[in-house]
Amino acid sequence: MYRYVLFDLDGTLTDPKEGICKCVQYALHEMGIEEPDLDRLECFIGPPLLASFRDFYRMDDAQCELAVKKYRERYATIGIFENELYPGMEELLKRLSEKGIRLAIASSKPQLFVERILKHFKIEPYFEVVAGSDMNGKKVEKTDVMQEAIAGLFHTPEDCVMEQLQKKDGKHLPTDQILMVGDRKFDVEGAQSFGIDSVGVGYGYAEEGELKEAGATYITDDLSELYRIITDERMPQPTDKKNAFQKSIYVLMPLVYNFVLTGGILLIIQVILDTLLKGSLSGYSAYFTEHSSQYAVFFDAFATLICGIVFARMYQKEKRKPISDVVKRRNRMRLKKDGLLIVLAGMALALFLNIVFSHLHILTSSESYKQVAGVQYSVSIVRGLIIYGLIKPVEEELVFRGLIYGRMRLYFPKVFCIPISALIFGCYHGNLVQAVYGFLMGCVMAWLYENYRGLTASVLFHSAANVIVFLFSMVPVLGKMASGVVAALVSGLAAVIIIGILWRKNKNAQ
Repeated sequence: MYRYVLFDLDGTLTDPKEGICKCVQYALHEMGIEEPDLDRLECFIGPPLLASFRDFYRMDDAQCELAVKKYRERYATIGIFENELYPGMEELLKRLSEKGIRLAIASSKPQLFVERILKHFKIEPYFEVVAGSDMNGKKVEKTDVMQEAIAGLFHTPEDCVMEQLQKKDGKHLPTDQILMVGDRKFDVEGAQSFGIDSVGVGYGYAEEGELKEAGATYITDDLSELYRIITDERMPQPTDKKNAFQKSIYVLMPLVYNFVLTGGILLIIQVILDTLLKGSLSGYSAYFTEHSSQYAVFFDAFATLICGIVFARMYQKEKRKPISDVVKRRNRMRLKKDGLLIVLAGMALALFLNIVFSHLHILTSSESYKQVAGVQYSVSIVRGLIIYGLIKPVEEELVFRGLIYGRMRLYFPKVFCIPISALIFGCYHGNLVQAVYGFLMGCVMAWLYENYRGLTASVLFHSAANVIVFLFSMVPVLGKMASGVVAALVSGLAAVIIIGILWRKNKNAQ
């Protein structure tokens, strides 16, 4: 547990993009440089302004000083309030203060502006010490403001901080209890210079890989995880007031809703159909009996579609929303880069498992599976692709990953939630073959949902798996191609390689 925590301000506590970037844009305009794209100015968020104008626009010392002056002309009156406190940040600071953790600000922003921002967002009382740079440029380096912050927390002279941090015996400062939290490499490097740990917050404005390359002790873009890093405890949730039984009911209720709603819709359809077949459609009773399997699939798909609409509304209210546009943009980019790999992983793993089950005669020995398969594969290829490649995967992902897994994550770590949610998903299918298959596929889909922060990745995987299995089951030529030992080895090896690549890419992105 860390007892003393230094926070950066811009990109860590608040999202200052609009104010900072527009003020940089204004300063550049005054210097004869036009930059219409604010996204290209995000690099100014975090590091000292003088260094940024010098490094990014190759200005000399006189030009840098003039640019900073122009920047502050707009910032002091307008830009300072073009700023937002990150969602959940005040709650985090409140929780940390209640735990007795002593907090300080260590920001490269001028102290006058830092204090005004803290007062504006009403979070000043949480901080014992506020250390910012001065307006005359004498104290602008990260190490300078961190030294002031540490000195203030420990009531020791600034010029003695480094000496007391480096002492191994006698009177010394506890480096293992001090933590720096920031969003740029300057925060991490500053922490390293004092021999203390650091958290790089990925929701800020660091470039991809910047925090990892700088050597941050921890990297996270989740405030609950940040709380756990600091306190070594899980962040309290409103739902913690529920007892174990209430929590279990809360987690499993989406599954209950699914059964009740689906059963209710199918019952209504059955009653209406029976009434019509005994009345105005009595002449078609033999036709409906002959094609009962196809109609059972259509009616089930209709019920699934209605359930999907209901669960989508529930998911929108409960889903973990990205803390910042940076995280949202990064997740979109990762999905764009990895989307094809996710689809291929779903196809490869689904094929491998089906070939193995087939060679072990598991599919043919299960009567319940054969009954389910007989109904599923009674529709045409086009209709089947729509139902099993789109409608079913979306609805099931909403229920099992979006709601059940999402609710479990409020109480338990992902290493527990992934297998348990997958087990529930497997058992839901009602027969041993699909239970085993669903469990294995469910583990991967829950992992994708967790790491890509949303349903898109797991839906892509699920849809791809359903489509490839449906096609190979419906098209004899394809089914013959995927029936040998070679096909099993190729698909299994492909699944391992592709999932391994995805795992490595996600590990590197952390």
